[in-house]
Amino acid sequence: MVVTRRQSTRNAIDANIDPLELCTAAPNDADPPNSDPDSDSSALSDIDESEFESDPRPSKRRKTVSGQGARAVRKTETTTVKTRTTKTVTRRTKTSAVTTTAAASVFTSATKTSTTTKAKPKATAASIKDLLNQVFSSPPPSEPCVASQPHLLNYHHPLLLSSPSSPVARTARDALLTWFDYVSSDRQMPWRKPWIDTTSLLSSPSCACPHGLKEAVAQRAYEVLLSETMLQQTRVSTVISYYNRWLAALPTMQSLAAARPEDVLSLWKGLGYYSRATRLHSLAQLVCPPSEQGGYDGLLPHTVEKLTQLPGVGRYTAGAVACIVYGRAEPMVDGNVIRVLTRQLGLRGDVKSKEVLEVVWEAAKRLVEAVAWDGTDATEEEREGKEAPVSDGPGRWGQGLMELGATVCLGGSAKPKCGLCPVKETCRAYQEGVEIATQKELIPGRKVMGKVVDIEDSCTLCPPPEAEESDKGESRDAGTEKRKKKDDVSAFFGKFKASATRHEKEATDESDSTEPSLAAMQVITSHCSKYPYTKPKTKKLRQEECLVVAIRRSSDGRYLIHKRPAKGLLAGMWELPSHTLAANSTWSHESVTKREDQVRMVLEEVLKEVGVKSWGRKEELGTVPWTFSHFKLVMHVWAVDLVDGGREEESDAKMKRWATMDEIEEENMGTGMKKCWELVKGSRDLAGGS
Repeated sequence: MVVTRRQSTRNAIDANIDPLELCTAAPNDADPPNSDPDSDSSALSDIDESEFESDPRPSKRRKTVSGQGARAVRKTETTTVKTRTTKTVTRRTKTSAVTTTAAASVFTSATKTSTTTKAKPKATAASIKDLLNQVFSSPPPSEPCVASQPHLLNYHHPLLLSSPSSPVARTARDALLTWFDYVSSDRQMPWRKPWIDTTSLLSSPSCACPHGLKEAVAQRAYEVLLSETMLQQTRVSTVISYYNRWLAALPTMQSLAAARPEDVLSLWKGLGYYSRATRLHSLAQLVCPPSEQGGYDGLLPHTVEKLTQLPGVGRYTAGAVACIVYGRAEPMVDGNVIRVLTRQLGLRGDVKSKEVLEVVWEAAKRLVEAVAWDGTDATEEEREGKEAPVSDGPGRWGQGLMELGATVCLGGSAKPKCGLCPVKETCRAYQEGVEIATQKELIPGRKVMGKVVDIEDSCTLCPPPEAEESDKGESRDAGTEKRKKKDDVSAFFGKFKASATRHEKEATDESDSTEPSLAAMQVITSHCSKYPYTKPKTKKLRQEECLVVAIRRSSDGRYLIHKRPAKGLLAGMWELPSHTLAANSTWSHESVTKREDQVRMVLEEVLKEVGVKSWGRKEELGTVPWTFSHFKLVMHVWAVDLVDGGREEESDAKMKRWATMDEIEEENMGTGMKKCWELVKGSRDLAGGS
């Protein structure tokens, strides 16, 4: 008699045994693919006992005895299960190898089917449009929800935009603008200047605009474009000196267009991501010609559509120029704005996913449009379908969000300064933190709100808590989770004793109950620090290796340097001769003789171009690792002295030449290659400069 899983489950229930503790797998059963218990597991309340036979959840398995699986003979299996009273019950069931194999096949098939049906579909234009409609078509609920509570998609409708005419939302928007006006005067930056009214320039042909307006706007656009390009992946404190030095050398768009490529790269040297400089140079050469020749007569276009057609101008930079310079209601979303808005929206989805980013961009677009209309008396019906008027509001708003993210709504290892935030009352993350602090009895006199949402209608953007824990590779055991949350708070704020917590609670009872206590604020800011959520990277950067050879001419002490191609990585930069090793290279494990043979082959190829057939001393100096955004490069540096001098032809001077040590010091080189050069210089110093 074969005992099915349904029957064994019923027997277990009659014996007061937990069915989930049954060892249901057969001896020959192999782990099915994609059987990660955290990937598609369901809550116990969603499990129907009648579906136990096709239960896709992985179960415990025991090893198969070698040689026994092929026999189609009847045998006896002993299964041991534990009761809730810790007693042991032994049951003997008879099975066959054929039945076991069939059960394994059904089990694996069920697992695959479950995984396939629950896989998230790829985002399309239609699905994203439907998603945005669900988020923004209806007003948001007023009650916050804790992180683990299901919620509808319209929960992420920004409270700053609950209604264009809502006094609460309008007051909060005005508060951010007032705050930015105050702090911007204190935290001055050379590219922050008063807005130039562009109404007449945008409403009439450029030839009919007031005298000097076009030139003033063109200069302002050039400065904003330059600052925003430099600020990509670079800190403000670093950019200021580069910005001032650049404008001193190339004060206008026309001067940039006429500059030599090497001069442009020289001004950019040290900022990294050198393609930004070359694309900025190409942009100037496209913008400066008159319109008859296909250019823009030195004036950057004012629409995002035309701006994004220029080299090096993406969605964010185009929005910044249109918004700050021309006063148009265009969103500008960088890393700081993403952090601010995901907290404002209470959006826990992965910020690298297309759906989440589109929700953030749409929220930013609707908010800047609301700010542009705030200064008018237009009703909601009058605004419908019309373009928002130009003003300084959109630029101040966009810069205000960035400033808030850079100084108050901090991320990373820094804790957010929620107490200083001018828009914390509309922040979902802050409200959720208040609810958590209330549950911990750190905020008295408040009622924890919450609305039960049908699981099928709940938000598809925010991952369930167990999925986030799975991404972090941590256990979902209740005790471990409780300790983890405690450790998260400690990581930001240090451990505070229970007596100190009680003291804070007592102090709160005697103070204004509208302001959270110190202990409550610590819980709130700890919760806000969890936004935005980024799924951990699992793919490792690829690694490449190359030989870098410093070839020195003994007659005059000059070194051979090459110029990189005009396109690609480190375009137009100078470097010491280098050669990329094969992908399967085992350089570090090769013998000295084999490494020297590879260096010899590279030297023969390089020196053939300059008429040198022999060389003298060669020495391995060391290794320089360097990480780019998409791969890691390991550079093995060698120094070689020539016996006879190499020729130098004028025709080759633009791509390779012999340079003195001082000239190399001033040359445009990538940071990694500069480190290789430092290694070469150090070896010469140790050798006494010989």
